[in-house]
Amino acid sequence: MSTDLEQFNQHQTDARNRLSFLVQCVLLLAGGALTASVTVFTGSRTIKLLGIQPEILAFSWWALIASMCLAIVVVAIVLLRDYAFGERWRRSFNDPSVDVSGKPGWVDKLIILSGIVSLLAFLLGFVGIGYVATSVVA
Repeated sequence: MSTDLEQFNQHQTDARNRLSFLVQCVLLLAGGALTASVTVFTGSRTIKLLGIQPEILAFSWWALIASMCLAIVVVAIVLLRDYAFGERWRRSFNDPSVDVSGKPGWVDKLIILSGIVSLLAFLLGFVGIGYVATSVVA
């Protein structure tokens, strides 16, 4: 039977693996959509964007860029937070007064907020490009 610490460690490993997978998906899909749409819409002289389509496309491109940047920021913050926790844990071996309780703090809130904004930006950018693309061919 596993201990609470083993279950906690397994949970943290699973959560990090899911975060890594989600970030890889965002980077792959957003980067691919951004590259393809920039190539198509800036390289074609026959595609004419009407009305607010250019603004939606520009917003979509910036949303995808923001989503990729924020996804990388989330991973960087998680790594820095975990490194700092590991250092506190290591110091606690010699100094029991070091707090390693791991209570959620402002950094955890920043991770969650950045992750949500990244995901929303990705979805808005992806849907925006899809809207403009389907509007052009319809």
